[in-house]
Amino acid sequence: MNLARNALRSLTVACGLVMIAHHGNCQSLIISKGFLQFMASADSLSLAPQFTELAITALGGEKVPFKFAGLSHFAGLSPEVSEFLVVSPPSGVTPAVVVVGLNPNVVPYMPAGRYREFMWFAKPGETCGSTPPCASTTVELTLSRRPPPNVSHVTNAATLQPGPLAPGQVVSIFGEYLGTPPVSSQFDSGGLYPTTLGNSTVAFNGVPGALLYVSTNQINAVVPWAVGEKSVEILVRHDGANAPAVSVPLAETAPGIFTATGNGRGQGAIINNGISFNSVENPAPKGSVITMFGTGGGLWTEPFLEGSIFLGSSVRIALTAAVSVTIGGRPAAIQYAGPAPYQVAGMFQINARVPLDIGSGPQPLVVTVGQADTAQQQVTVAIQ
Repeated sequence: MNLARNALRSLTVACGLVMIAHHGNCQSLIISKGFLQFMASADSLSLAPQFTELAITALGGEKVPFKFAGLSHFAGLSPEVSEFLVVSPPSGVTPAVVVVGLNPNVVPYMPAGRYREFMWFAKPGETCGSTPPCASTTVELTLSRRPPPNVSHVTNAATLQPGPLAPGQVVSIFGEYLGTPPVSSQFDSGGLYPTTLGNSTVAFNGVPGALLYVSTNQINAVVPWAVGEKSVEILVRHDGANAPAVSVPLAETAPGIFTATGNGRGQGAIINNGISFNSVENPAPKGSVITMFGTGGGLWTEPFLEGSIFLGSSVRIALTAAVSVTIGGRPAAIQYAGPAPYQVAGMFQINARVPLDIGSGPQPLVVTVGQADTAQQQVTVAIQ
């Protein structure tokens, strides 16, 4: 009788431990801690190493195989974000110690807030839920909010110079606390870029702009086609906070050519004969065709959906404004001036033939679209 009473007392103590760690369910697996807490700053790649050890045992000291079975959301707090924890090793045999830490590939991209999840462990082959046969412990993560975003200036993404914007133009927005660490977007199966990226949005006169790239100090976005005629108010919102609105003048066209270094000046990002990149070491022969890329050309003769890409068309699509090109001060015959394939429709591509009567070496390249040109940008192309 005493033996039976002692055995019952031991089982009750064991179940008491499980009740603390497993929310009232007496399980065969026992977790040493019922609550784990982590804290970090949102939007930061500099996560301080944070980890804790969990001892996993079984009733009676048995050798029981187990696995990390994932997370489930705790209702009433921030939206669920899966995989914000790393568990190593993810499986083993009791008794064992596993280490739990923050996932540096996920946490820097989560919105500020308080997250609470159940972290489940189970025997192989078992499916977890709110009832046995799994064991769980509660994990809480608090991400502190950074200061609100602030915009310092807005530029043409090709020239990196301020000035008027044009409908459909790709722009670079610079400032502080604009988004998460760097993340580039991808167009979806419908050929559309997202309007939310890195927990950020950009509105142009209230119209959401497609986002191509977001970081803490720069956003590349596309001015909507239906943005207006005279000026545009740009409103950046990140993690629930708005930056002070910035007003920029609008123009029908505001062309810029992308450059090899990405600084908006000098050697253009130009392709020789559709094959290789133009450079001083690889100049374009006179009479050959070069390809250049730009943005800020304004409206097209055929409409595009906001944030859509161009895949090609049997219909000749052109900029509504007149386009001309000079190389070395001489007119260059245009072979094609239209949307750039597989790029957002605010990007244009021009194929032009190099004049025969120009000098060799770096030559000035000027593109004119409507009443605006790229002369101030001082882009060059290397000529053989």
